Amino acid sequence: MKDPSVFALAAKKLIMTHKPKIVGALAVSGAYDVVIYGHTHKAEIEKKEDKALMINPGECCGRLTRRSTFAILDLEKDEAKIVQV
Repeated sequence: MKDPSVFALAAKKLIMTHKPKIVGALAVSGAYDVVIYGHTHKAEIEKKEDKALMINPGECCGRLTRRSTFAILDLEKDEAKIVQV
């Protein structure tokens, strides 16, 4: 898979990357509805300047943070939540 990877789902344009340094620029570009990223292992959800929803699901294994997390994205409601298991 190339990075970043762009795809459409439920009439929304999403982009995924493992490069946290480009997330802010992608979010405010206006080109995407959702930016999903990783690398930091820090679970977080943020809406950037009323633009794209930014989601970092954290890490499902909990190896570095001792928190096993994932994200659930609801494209109809344009919201996401972090779930800790």
